[in-house]
Amino acid sequence: MKNIGLRFVRLLIAAALFVAPLAFGVPATHAAGTVTAYAAPTGAPRSSDFTVTAGSSAIDLYGDNNGWGNKVSYGYFDMTGSITVSVTVNFSFSSYKLAPASLGLASTRSGNTIQFTLNGPTNVSLILDGNYQGRTLHLFASAPDTSVPSPSDPNVIYIGPGYYDYSSTPTTTITVGSGKTLYIAGGAFLNGHIEVRGASNVAIRGRGIVSMNYTSTYLNQPISILSSTNVQMSGIIVDRRIGSWSSLMDNSSQVSVTDYKVVSPTYASTDGLNLVNSHDVTIDRSFFRTADDCIAIKGVVTPGYNASDNPASGAPNYNITIQNSQFWSDANDVWSLGAETQAAYYENIKYLNNDVLYSYDDRDNHGVIQDRAVMDITALNGTQFRNILYQDIRVEQSVRLVNLSFADSFWFGSLPGNQSFPGLISGVTFRNITAVGTGSKEIRLWGWDLGKPVSDILFEDVSIDGQYLTDLGDKPFNVNNYVKNVVVRRSTAPVDTYVGGLDFSSVQGANQWYYKEWNGSNYANMTWSAMDRKWKGTGSYIGMWGPNFIHPESNDAAKAWLAPSTGTVLIKGTAAKWDTGGGDGVRIKIMKNGTQLWPSGGWHTIGATDRLGVQFGVIANVAAGDYVYIVVNKNGTDSYDTTVLDAMITYKPVFNASTDFLTYQGGWNWNYLQGNAASYTSMAWNGTDKTWRGTNAWNIIHDGGLMHPDADATVRAWTAPSTGTVRVTGNARKQDANGGDGVRVKILKNAAQLWPASGWQAIAYNDTIGFSHSLTVSVTAGDVLYFVLDKNGNNSYDTTYWSPNILYT
Repeated sequence: MKNIGLRFVRLLIAAALFVAPLAFGVPATHAAGTVTAYAAPTGAPRSSDFTVTAGSSAIDLYGDNNGWGNKVSYGYFDMTGSITVSVTVNFSFSSYKLAPASLGLASTRSGNTIQFTLNGPTNVSLILDGNYQGRTLHLFASAPDTSVPSPSDPNVIYIGPGYYDYSSTPTTTITVGSGKTLYIAGGAFLNGHIEVRGASNVAIRGRGIVSMNYTSTYLNQPISILSSTNVQMSGIIVDRRIGSWSSLMDNSSQVSVTDYKVVSPTYASTDGLNLVNSHDVTIDRSFFRTADDCIAIKGVVTPGYNASDNPASGAPNYNITIQNSQFWSDANDVWSLGAETQAAYYENIKYLNNDVLYSYDDRDNHGVIQDRAVMDITALNGTQFRNILYQDIRVEQSVRLVNLSFADSFWFGSLPGNQSFPGLISGVTFRNITAVGTGSKEIRLWGWDLGKPVSDILFEDVSIDGQYLTDLGDKPFNVNNYVKNVVVRRSTAPVDTYVGGLDFSSVQGANQWYYKEWNGSNYANMTWSAMDRKWKGTGSYIGMWGPNFIHPESNDAAKAWLAPSTGTVLIKGTAAKWDTGGGDGVRIKIMKNGTQLWPSGGWHTIGATDRLGVQFGVIANVAAGDYVYIVVNKNGTDSYDTTVLDAMITYKPVFNASTDFLTYQGGWNWNYLQGNAASYTSMAWNGTDKTWRGTNAWNIIHDGGLMHPDADATVRAWTAPSTGTVRVTGNARKQDANGGDGVRVKILKNAAQLWPASGWQAIAYNDTIGFSHSLTVSVTAGDVLYFVLDKNGNNSYDTTYWSPNILYT
C-alpha cells in the first residue's frame, strides 16, 4: 500500500489550481435565490444526454452506464431560496416523471425542455417514458457550504478543483488520520481510494466526486472507514464505475453521514454503503443509486467471511438510523440486513421517512431470486434481529416489497450459510408504508424452523396500490409455517391484540404487559436494569430481556398480561430453549389468576436441547383486571435455562393456514385432507420431507401455504371452535407457472358452497396474481370450512399458494 502524504496531495492540488483556476464555484444571484455551479474538470466522464441550467447557471453533467448499457447522468450545485431548473432532453421522448413524488414538484414542458422550481435544497430524478432502466438524470441541490476549511490548515487535506487519477498506482491510498479533515472541493474529481483506519474525530466532506474505475489489490472501494469512531461524511458524491462496493464502514461507531450521494449504476455489486459490525450510525438526507444493495448491514467474524464462525463472536450491529433519504437499486435490495449475519445481534435499526424511487431484483435473473426486496432481512447465519423499524416509507416502483428469511446459501449457492447456531427475527415493525407502481410488491415471511422463526411482526397502515392491508390473507403475503404472531392493522382501529415481543418495554404495565417472578406466595414485579437492559428478579440470573428471552431461577419467571376489558381471548405462542449447552431443561404453564389454563395439570417440560419447543394455544374468558401468567420454571436446576417465550393475546381469535401449519391433524383447528365432496380422507405427515401427503403421489400440502392436487383434490379443513361470525380472506394463485393447464378452487361450509357462487374458480397455469376472496360467514361451533384445490385437466405444475385467514370479528 502506498500512502499519499499531506505535502504530496497539496502539490497535486496546487497544480490543479494553476491549470484550472476557473473551476471554483461562483455564486450567481437570481430573482429569488442563488446558485453555485461547479465546472467539471477535463478528464472526468461526462454526459451530453441532457442540458441543465439552474437559474441562469449551466450545470455540468457527469455520466456512467447502467446494467442495460444506458447512460445515467448526474450533476450538482448549491442553492438558496427558490430557483428555476431547466432540463433539455437531447433525444426524443414521450412522457416524463420527476421523482420522488413526495416533493410535489409542478413542472411544464415546451418541446424537449422541462422546467420546474426548487424551493430549497433537495435531490430530483428524471425518468423518461416510464423506463427506469433507460437514460435517466439525477440532480443534487445542496445548501451552500458555509464552513469551507483553509487549504493551509495543517489538519486539512484539501483537494481543490481538478482531475486526479491514481488508477496507474492502484495501491495508492489517501489516508485520513485522527483529528484530520479531508475536503474535496466542488469541481474536483478524484479517481482513487480514501481510507480512515483506527482513527477518531475525522471528517470527509466537500462537494466533489470520488470515483474508482479500477480494482485495487488492497481495499476495493473508493471510501473505507475501518475501526474508527466519531467520523463525519457529507456533501460529496461517490461513483464506483466497476462492479464492486462503493463505500465500506467496518467495526466503526459514532458515524454521521449527511448529504452523501452515491451514483454507482454499473452492474453489479456496486453496494452504496455497507456497514459491517458497527453501531451508532446515522445516515441522513442522502441519495443512493446502485446496482446492488443501496445499504447492507452485515456481520463478519473472520475477514473475508468463514461460514463456520459463531455469530455470537461478532460485534453487534445496533443503534443505526437511515432517514430522510432517497434510494434507487437496479439490483438486489434497497436495504439489506445480511446476507452475511455474523453479528451477536442486530438491534434498534430504524429506516425513517425515506423515498424508494426504484427497486429491481436482477438484470440477468429477474423473478428467480426469492430474497431480493426493498426491505430485506436475509440471515445466512443464526443470530438475533430485534427492534427493527421501517416507518414512513414511500415506494414508487418495486418488484418484491419485503423479505424476512433465514437461508442456507446465497447467490445460487456461491456464499454458504450456517444455521447450526440459534437465531430469530422478532420485533419488526412496518408502519405507514405506501407502495405503488408495477411489480408484485410481495411480502415474503419465511422462517427456518419452529426454533428459528419469523415472529412478532407488525404491519400498521401499510398500503399497496391504494389499498390498506387488513390481514395475512391479503394478496401480497407469502408466508410459510415458521412465521408466528403477525399483526396487520390500521392505527385508527382499537387495539385488540397484544404481542410480547413487539410490546416489550422497560416500564411495567406498558401495553398491558408485566414482568414478574413467583416468590412462592405471590407474583412480584421484577426491577428494570438500565445498565443491562433487562428485567431482573431477586436472584443472579432470573430475568427477562428483549424481545422474548426469559430465564428462571429459584423463583419462577412469569410474563404477565393484564386484561383491559371483559371478553374472550386467544392466548397463543411458542416456547423453546435458546441456550442448549447443558442443564436439564425448563417447564412452562399458563395461569389465569389462580386457575391453570394449560396444560390441564402440572407442567409442560421443554428438554435441555429442545430448540423447537412447544406451541400453545388457549381460548379463555377474561374479565377486566384478570391476569394471565405465562410461567417458566427451572425444572431441576437453573443452568443454561435461557428460553425464548413468544406470546400473543388477542380478543379477536385468528387462524391462518400458514402460521398454524402443524405436523398433526387438528392442530389450531386445521385438518389436511384429500378427496372430493362425497368423501374426504386424512393425509399423513411425512417427517422426512416435512409434507402432508395423500395416497396419490402429488396430493401434498407443505411449507404453510403451498398445495398440490392429484387425481383427488387437496383440501384444508378448518373446524370452528366456537359460535360467531368470521371473516375469511385469502388469495389463491399459481406458485409454479412453468406449465400445465391450471387449477381450480372453491370454499365450502359443511356441504354448502360459499365461493365462488357455483362451480369452480379457475386459475390459469401462469396466473401468479390469482384470485382473492373476502367472505363474512356465520359459524356454529363444529362447523367445517373446506378449502378445496383441484387439478384442471392434468396435474402438471399445479403447485398453488393458498393460505386462508379466518378472523372472529
